[in-house]
Amino acid sequence: MAGSTARLRVAVSADETMTLDAVRVALDERGITVTATAATDADPADLLLGDPATWLVVTALDDWPQLDRVCALVRGVRLPGVALTTAPRGGLWGALIEAGLVEVLPADTDSDTIEGSLRDAAEGRRGHSPAEIEGLVAQWHLMRDGRERMRRLIASLTVREHEVLDLLYDGASVAEIAARFGVAQTTVRTQVKAILRKFGVGSQLAAVAAYDRFLRPHQS
Repeated sequence: MAGSTARLRVAVSADETMTLDAVRVALDERGITVTATAATDADPADLLLGDPATWLVVTALDDWPQLDRVCALVRGVRLPGVALTTAPRGGLWGALIEAGLVEVLPADTDSDTIEGSLRDAAEGRRGHSPAEIEGLVAQWHLMRDGRERMRRLIASLTVREHEVLDLLYDGASVAEIAARFGVAQTTVRTQVKAILRKFGVGSQLAAVAAYDRFLRPHQS
């Protein structure tokens, strides 16, 4: 608990160096020993220095590569840990829990709650109920499977269709795309129709939205 006199030993990882420094100071002020700090793309062994009892990872999870890096770090550290993230509650939380964290908290969580969660993790207590864990992991599996489906659909596009999709995603109009490639607008519209057919959607907006979910993790 926050009022315990036992000096907790915690490793800290974060996306940004400034965040690492700020978290180290905040934990030290609460009488918590920070044994090691490292970026979220670090070697997991870097966080095991000093024999921490638990660890805290602070991450935004803004893109898929970042999610992959953080999950790889979690699997490598293999300590009961807690995450603070700006990602809304949902599938991304489930990804971190499935990788091995015992609790995920929103970034605006108060210091007492964070300390309590770290102490609980160090003592082998999970921060989420079995039902919560099941639900969050199930949401993650839906996100993961949806992205894999989109990967297959995008692989079915021709090179030119993929170029057209990229330009639509960037906000270009059919006329602008036609001018860029030096073709008739009817040619571009035919390519757009092919994209919609392969994606199984009825509009350019829906195709762009599906592509955006492929490029960046979103919560449902």
